[in-house]
Amino acid sequence: MINILRRHPRYLNRPADTFDFKTDSWGILFLNMGGPETVADIKTYLYNIFSDRAIIRLPMSWLLQKPLARLIAARRAPKAARRYHEIGGGSPLLKWSLLQAEGVEKALSGKYPQVETFVGMRYFRPYIGGELETAMMTGRRHIVLFSMYPQYCLATTGTALGEVVRWLNDNPKTDMTVSLIDGWHDRPEYIALLKERIERAVEKVNRKSAKLVFSAHAVPRKLVQAGDPYLTQVRKTVAMLADGYDHILTFQSRTGPVAWIGPDTLTTVRELGHQGVTDMVVVPISFISDHIETLHEIDIELRETALACGVKRFVRTESFNDDPRFADFMAGLVEEKISGV
Repeated sequence: MINILRRHPRYLNRPADTFDFKTDSWGILFLNMGGPETVADIKTYLYNIFSDRAIIRLPMSWLLQKPLARLIAARRAPKAARRYHEIGGGSPLLKWSLLQAEGVEKALSGKYPQVETFVGMRYFRPYIGGELETAMMTGRRHIVLFSMYPQYCLATTGTALGEVVRWLNDNPKTDMTVSLIDGWHDRPEYIALLKERIERAVEKVNRKSAKLVFSAHAVPRKLVQAGDPYLTQVRKTVAMLADGYDHILTFQSRTGPVAWIGPDTLTTVRELGHQGVTDMVVVPISFISDHIETLHEIDIELRETALACGVKRFVRTESFNDDPRFADFMAGLVEEKISGV
């Protein structure tokens, strides 16, 4: 999908050759997955996910994708509602994404007073297309697209970029252009921030016996077999972080009757506990903000499993959320893009 975007006539690889970002009106659109803000939003959120043929191909998807998506969403909503109730009644992902965008705008506005930030979600409000519409209506001449996923995957960044391409094609009369920041999984500044969080977490357990469990979001095996770079990029991030630690890479959030990449995080943690691991640090490696995968899957489900299987000390590394240093890092990536570095 990146290549499709880059071939689009309104994509600019070097926007600095066309715009003066200190005087021209421009924006940054942060791309993320989205989540239900309330329990009442869950069915719509799940329906939007299972309707996305780019990542989920249901039987006879050309004809039955949407009816089956509606049925699956209705069946899964009660269980999902119980989980969201346990973390406060909804996903905090939009809150953290807006605060991160605000932090980036604050970091850049002194030098670039015409910048405005937007947050576009793939599967729930505010939607990507709607935010592009707002940017156009407010006179933005160029939009820097910023994927909030450290590693590229068709199921995350790819499907979000598909929405951008769709909007550009549906709005041929606008001259608003776009550029892209993507694939910052191995940036030294990002790795340094993660290392600090790992070190702080390790200080809370017995360092000598600590086991680091890196947990990334699982993806269907067929994606990787088709050439998706996600697994390779996740492994590179882990390799840059894990030096000197006893560690293992695992994958969480599997759903549906397809073959997933592994090993599974929950199964691995259960096995480690039975093997005598007493001190465990879980490092979510493909998430930058707290949401259902960290607050429930790890902090509640995984913790309960670990303690029940013999782990004595269980710690998760903190998410970046509204950390101003992380906002400064993202602002630095944007400035690289608009300066033509």
